[in-house]
Amino acid sequence: RKARELMLSSQDQQTAIVMVRLIGNIVYKCRYNQDLLRITPVPNTAGTRSNPNDGIPIERTAIHVVLSATSLAPACFTLREWCIIAIRNAVEDNASNAETVRRLEANQVLDDTPELQRIGVKVEMDERGKVHVKRRDS
Repeated sequence: RKARELMLSSQDQQTAIVMVRLIGNIVYKCRYNQDLLRITPVPNTAGTRSNPNDGIPIERTAIHVVLSATSLAPACFTLREWCIIAIRNAVEDNASNAETVRRLEANQVLDDTPELQRIGVKVEMDERGKVHVKRRDS
């Protein structure tokens, strides 16, 4: 199942929010903790992925995990907001973390969701990985 399809219990939501809030607060204006977020490897339990351009396995770090948690937004809106704050705090005055986030590429666009249909837009990604939001044809 995809992260955005998960139904989190109230307890799971609160745990995730507290953990991301903690990360956001401990990296705030602390270069040592910001760097730890970037260099700490996190095992990928879903299988190893590799870069399609060169076939080299992608190493996942704590910064990737926090970014990935934003996809849980349909299940827990507050979590996404705290993830944004945590990432902002992680890249603030830290060029290495900012470069790590900048180098990340979109892998795929969201499936056509009822929310996107309701507001009349669709999301597409071109061959270079650039995401475009377009008006849905009636």
